[in-house]
Amino acid sequence: MLVGETGDRRHLAALQKLGWGRMFVTKTPQPYTGERWGFDNGAFRDWLAGRAFDGDRFLRRLERAYRAGTPYLAVAPDVVAGGLGSLEFSIKWLERLPESWPWFLAVQDGMGLSDVEPVIHLFAGIFMGGTDAFKATAPHWAALAHRHGKRFHYGRAGTFRKLRRAHDAGADSVDSALPIWKAERFAQFVRWFETLSKDGQLRIWPACAGSPLPG
Repeated sequence: MLVGETGDRRHLAALQKLGWGRMFVTKTPQPYTGERWGFDNGAFRDWLAGRAFDGDRFLRRLERAYRAGTPYLAVAPDVVAGGLGSLEFSIKWLERLPESWPWFLAVQDGMGLSDVEPVIHLFAGIFMGGTDAFKATAPHWAALAHRHGKRFHYGRAGTFRKLRRAHDAGADSVDSALPIWKAERFAQFVRWFETLSKDGQLRIWPACAGSPLPG
């Protein structure tokens, strides 16, 4: 499980105990010992703010994050709601990204399995983005990833229903910023996780305090 970019000592203590990590969206990663953390490209945050993806800012963030080590996953730059244009955009960006990092392709509305399969070898895994309607196709994307020996990550799983869908789809990991918003929300996520983990090895990670995203 990946949560948000929290630096709260109480959160960090709980995360270490649970074996959860953080998804870094804006801050420079400072992982605790053994933390499996994620690096988000920030495109969704830019999209929510009504601005274009800032590639230069992303590269500056990447340069700082690179010094922290290798993450569990890193999301290649994409175009939110960009369909096949986003796929082409992500592929082009690979030329500028460190090969030692596990770059995930963000799939979203407008992409099909037949579009992604020919290039899946270029990525370490698939990141499930898109609308809730598109995320209903998660089992097919998970199957595609696993068929090619890749990992499948379900993004923005902020409700029990979404966690259940990610679990049932066979997700290797999920993320949500919501657990760090309030103490009761964190406790609720732990209960959800424990319920689902009885049936399998669903792994859930948190996002950054001060920069929460919905879902």
